[in-house]
Amino acid sequence: MKEETGTSVAERLLDLLECLSSAPLTVKEISERSGIPLSTVHRLIRPLVSRKYLLRQGRGGYSLGLASAALSSRVDLDAIITSTTRPIIADLARTCRRTAHLGVFRGNLVRYLVKVDSGYSHPPSREMTELEAYCTAIGKVLLAQLSPDQLDDYLAPGDFISLTENTISQPDCLRKAIETVRHQGWAIDRGEMYPELRCLAVPIEDRTGRVMAAISVTATCNDDRPDAVEAELHRLLPRIHAAAAEISVMLRVA
Repeated sequence: MKEETGTSVAERLLDLLECLSSAPLTVKEISERSGIPLSTVHRLIRPLVSRKYLLRQGRGGYSLGLASAALSSRVDLDAIITSTTRPIIADLARTCRRTAHLGVFRGNLVRYLVKVDSGYSHPPSREMTELEAYCTAIGKVLLAQLSPDQLDDYLAPGDFISLTENTISQPDCLRKAIETVRHQGWAIDRGEMYPELRCLAVPIEDRTGRVMAAISVTATCNDDRPDAVEAELHRLLPRIHAAAAEISVMLRVA
């Protein structure tokens, strides 16, 4: 048999490990599901078992081992998202000439992983800070991906703090706003965190359609032209959606 190249061996190893990500399998089942020849499966399994990336299960079965779990536990998901998406967020900020953010939902708060300033507006947000979700565009996008029970739990404490005169603080009104976001696919912050800022955010989805993060573009709003600023942000919506789609592809696990 012709010797496999280094690249093909790496691909075979990944195929094998992905097969075992949900349940133990026999060598034959691994071969059938992955398309890897039986002889190759046997050859790949031996070093994985010896280094505890795989465990023998029952009669001829194999599952992911402790070394695989330990390796996974050392992975910093937020760091991966940050390093992967920063160039795209920077390009979005540059083309829109506005500050762009990427945030994720962590413990009912928005954690801002990436912020890139561009143009004359520099919002006071900072990377790796956490802000309330109910009063930000990114936060409302992330709240819109919650299940009904999860959203009920989030809204259960009652009225939220009004940070500005525009903050949506009543649970029923917030629920309606989140439902609107879920249907239209984007959210806007009309000075709800900081009165002078307007933000437009869209979701980033994984391959199942689950929202894993959101990105936004921010503009400073003068008191005499809020409608014009919002209209300008809406004109940028196709660019924001394009950036979100690019990030979704980069972070997607096939």
